[in-house]
Amino acid sequence: GYKVSHRSCQRQRRQRRHQKMTTTTSAMYHEEYAPPWRPLLVLVFPILPIFWTYRVTITETKLTFGYSHAYSEIERTDILSVETVDHVNGLADWGGWGIRYNLKWEMGYIAKNGSVVRMEVKQGDDNDDVVDGNNTKIYVFNCDEAARVCSILNGNEE
Repeated sequence: GYKVSHRSCQRQRRQRRHQKMTTTTSAMYHEEYAPPWRPLLVLVFPILPIFWTYRVTITETKLTFGYSHAYSEIERTDILSVETVDHVNGLADWGGWGIRYNLKWEMGYIAKNGSVVRMEVKQGDDNDDVVDGNNTKIYVFNCDEAARVCSILNGNEE
């Protein structure tokens, strides 16, 4: 009989998954990393898988940012404005890391201290997140190349 090693099967599955991801998605920008505070999640084990990986991906039509199982996906046509904020301290500015709201009801995906993109997005009329009749929402999210992300989202870079 023919015997295939367990490692060989794992490697083949990984290669197929990678090929599938690269052929079905034409990302204009992508970054992915483990949040620096991930080891602390061992203390609250049930939420560990939710925050396992942080990623930002931009395609022709969508911007996706957030954690493994808790993320936001925004249509690029709904983005009204983007700007770079050079430095954010998660603890001082947002009261911690993870998915946060600040005192201005801006939603933050704060994975680490550092540069962030601050983005205003139009919301539909039937959205529960509409505050004071305002149909926009502000998102703030970390990325390693905030200026480049803003440039792509503003249509200045292909």
